[in-house]
Amino acid sequence: MGLMIALSVLLWFAAVTRARRWWQARSVFTLGAAIVFTFMAIHTTINIGPIDRAVSEVLGFPNATSAVKHVVFIGISLGASLMIVALRVPGAAIQRRWTVPVFIGAAATSSAALALFFSADRVPQADSGYEFDHQYLHLPGYAEAALLVMGVAAVVCTIISIVVLLGWDLGTPEGRGLAILAPGVTILAVYAWMRTGYITAVRAAWVEPTTTIFDLGTKLAAIGIVLTTTGLLWASVEGGLTVRLLRRDIAQLHRSLVGERWPGVARESHATAGPARYVEDRATEVLDALSMQARLDGLPEVGQRMARAELIADWLRSGEPAGIGVSDLRPPPGADAVKWVRAIGRAYASNSAPTGAGDSR
Repeated sequence: MGLMIALSVLLWFAAVTRARRWWQARSVFTLGAAIVFTFMAIHTTINIGPIDRAVSEVLGFPNATSAVKHVVFIGISLGASLMIVALRVPGAAIQRRWTVPVFIGAAATSSAALALFFSADRVPQADSGYEFDHQYLHLPGYAEAALLVMGVAAVVCTIISIVVLLGWDLGTPEGRGLAILAPGVTILAVYAWMRTGYITAVRAAWVEPTTTIFDLGTKLAAIGIVLTTTGLLWASVEGGLTVRLLRRDIAQLHRSLVGERWPGVARESHATAGPARYVEDRATEVLDALSMQARLDGLPEVGQRMARAELIADWLRSGEPAGIGVSDLRPPPGADAVKWVRAIGRAYASNSAPTGAGDSR
């Protein structure tokens, strides 16, 4: 139970942060992620024994928690479907048009699953969802409801696995997050297909009821949830770390060049932009300030030597350009602007400050 409680706390934290992120960005992908985390958090919470039984008592129907879980699975599938839309449909406006039919489909599927579940003959209250699955899930009504839900979840997870496998780019934080997400969603797809196959086989009396599938499925679901959660949060975590590293590496350079010399180049970084945009804005500010300083110092458009981060840092410290030009201040061809600015920032911070004209500006 301790592990389940810890996982629930983690998922609720992720759900709240993703919901806040969606409120700021209003993108379909963040909406899908927020829905996925919210319903995953609900699922792990109601799987805690006392809560499981309390839900059924409050709803006044034996094993009603299992019906709630059907809605939860559809909710997870809803969020995953919105993420598929965000990954495959170009244009934010077109993506938003997809949200209505996706929500309608999820509502219709949930209603059908609940109708099937509550049409079944009532059975004694199980001590847990695990016991309910083993003893009652294959019975008429319960089995059809579970097959509908697990079938939808299996198809959606399979589709998103394929989409992610075809679409990640390890060169970006988002791509690295998708690379972690892919095996997690694939494991959840396997879990859903296993349950679908088992319920079908038992309902058709091809095999006898067994706990083997549920034992293995529980482990697979836990692994899939952890990987999926890590993948969805990866870009935000890495972006946050990148922001901290950038601020540390260019703090002295940015303070001197932008804060003291050229404050007019400062940009407003909206909260909706996220950490990646914040990094880009700070780097752009430094590049703009470098250009302004170069014009003030009368640097030629083209220098006499290839500029290095150390040479630029020396010029800023001493006021002596040492043969570099305006064009040399820009990132070299094929170089990332943020990495280039960080290199200059490190070089600037590592040099001891001489007493020169550059320091009195």
